[in-house]
Amino acid sequence: MKKPKILVLCGLLFSCLVILTACSSQNTTSTKTTTSSSSTTQKATEYYQSALSYLESGENKQAYDELKKIKNISQADKKIQALKNNLKYLLAAKKAVTTADLTTTKTNLDKLANVKTPTALVKQIKEVTKEYQAVKLAKHYADEVVQYYNAQNYTAAGGSLQSLESLSSKYQAVAMLQEQYASYNDKIASAQSSQASSQSSSAATATSQAESSSATSVAESTDSSQAQASSSAENYTNARNSKILNSEYKKETGSELSSAPTAAVSSMSAKMDNQAVLSAFRKATAIPQEAGDQYYVQDLGNDLYQIEIRHTSSADPQVSNLKGMYQFNLSSGVAQKLNEVTGQYERLN
Repeated sequence: MKKPKILVLCGLLFSCLVILTACSSQNTTSTKTTTSSSSTTQKATEYYQSALSYLESGENKQAYDELKKIKNISQADKKIQALKNNLKYLLAAKKAVTTADLTTTKTNLDKLANVKTPTALVKQIKEVTKEYQAVKLAKHYADEVVQYYNAQNYTAAGGSLQSLESLSSKYQAVAMLQEQYASYNDKIASAQSSQASSQSSSAATATSQAESSSATSVAESTDSSQAQASSSAENYTNARNSKILNSEYKKETGSELSSAPTAAVSSMSAKMDNQAVLSAFRKATAIPQEAGDQYYVQDLGNDLYQIEIRHTSSADPQVSNLKGMYQFNLSSGVAQKLNEVTGQYERLN
């Protein structure tokens, strides 16, 4: 009778040992898992911080490579996952913009439109966006150069070429377009020279007669007006060719600005100046202000303004190039540029 009892006891003892061993094994495994998870999280954080450091210095590819080192990133903190995804879009946008692929650039930048953190990433997004705006303008101006030249509108072609050349060449795609269209400088200058030679004699005669007939009124102008009137022949070339100034002058006087005395031209130019609007316009469009640019601003009402930009030709200061006729909504910041061939306004931003 004792043997069965002993066997039962032995069985119970064995079962206890098995259970204790299993529990110990589970605890060991759990400890190892916790330790491994903690180590993985720490490593992911280190790679994340390293990526941010690269971003601060503009090394976006290196930042992305750091995050690629993280194993099982799907288990990492959401901010780390988000940074990796956003860096992927940023790199795709940067690659596209350097080859002037504006569609792909915009698609990827749109995915980054609502990114607010981290600060280093936001900074890089702004840089690529700025480059995108410059390349977009460059392509627009380059297309206009060809279109206007073929339409024999040489002052508009020359203006668009000057606009293209005024953009920063630090951007690869912009520099590429500037080099590609540089040959149009000689073509446009030659065409303008031929065009100007047939008009110069009659224009000179008309101006001479106007100056002679208004000699008395000019002499009676104030000293400051005299200084302004004689400050720059190039300014008068642009002013006399301005569509806005001509339109406004004819409304006021019924006469043509081309035959007006210099004092009247200066006065009309001053009326068509609005630095507050121009400042907002440049900020909204990223169109640079080039030395020698002349701006004429017309208030169309309801916060809508027409802005004309002119610049004399580098080949002939007697020729005024039209760099652009724009409509700008001060409230919305939306800017449109007039296509001189189609007569339609095209949105820029």
